[in-house]
Amino acid sequence: MNNFFIIAFFLDTLVIIFSFFSSKYFLLNSQLAFIASLLIVLGAYQGYKNVVQKKSSLHNRDIIDDIEDRFDLYSEDEEVGEKSAKEIFEEEKAKLKSKRAALGNFFKTSGAFFSPLRLAGYAFLTIVVLVLIRKGLFNIGGFLIGLAIVPLSAALFTLLQGMKR
Repeated sequence: MNNFFIIAFFLDTLVIIFSFFSSKYFLLNSQLAFIASLLIVLGAYQGYKNVVQKKSSLHNRDIIDDIEDRFDLYSEDEEVGEKSAKEIFEEEKAKLKSKRAALGNFFKTSGAFFSPLRLAGYAFLTIVVLVLIRKGLFNIGGFLIGLAIVPLSAALFTLLQGMKR
């Protein structure tokens, strides 16, 4: 994660240097958009991290079981009986298609979507745009470049991680 921040701040530094040769309000717009974008991404990351940790804490298994029975083949919780693989596949497919399952999945992961930091990032983004427009300081180019720094940093981070492997 630290490498992501290094890449993001490096790209932001390039944008700051570019802003000296650009329009009057480019720097203000790009930096406010960068901060808003960073808050949104950090909020999403933190929210989904909490969902994964919560879900993984529900599935505490013995370490020996993980070594001996990685795929839970010898579980005594549920007997399959005389069902064929095709019947089991069809049952699981039906479970996935049900609207109930989709709604249940939404409520399980809604904590990540409605995380406070993510909502604060969206609120900050909205307020910044409205204030900049109202004060006549809005520069669409600078704002869009500032918003693009974080996704571009994530893409570069992913590419660099892929190259290391």
